[in-house]
Amino acid sequence: MVIVKDIDIASLCEHHLVPFTGTVAIAYIPTRLVLGISKLARIAEPFSRRLQVQERLTKQIALAVQEAIKPRGVAVVMEATYVVRLRFAVGRR
Repeated sequence: MVIVKDIDIASLCEHHLVPFTGTVAIAYIPTRLVLGISKLARIAEPFSRRLQVQERLTKQIALAVQEAIKPRGVAVVMEATYVVRLRFAVGRR
């Protein structure tokens, strides 16, 4: 099994228009072809640059690996958090 962890991603949530950042781990069981570690990070990057939801992002990465090398199995795990800044206004009465 080939596993690459801690691939940094940053995207913008299409529902809330709020940025989210995190890491992705990609694992696959090769058949004939093997992708290099840097290639897996390059697969994740273009998908994360779009307006996204986290669930679709993981599915798109898994499908891209599946289509590229046809492994026996693919797994993608993502941990991300929204980047939220809160502003409070204090007014006079």
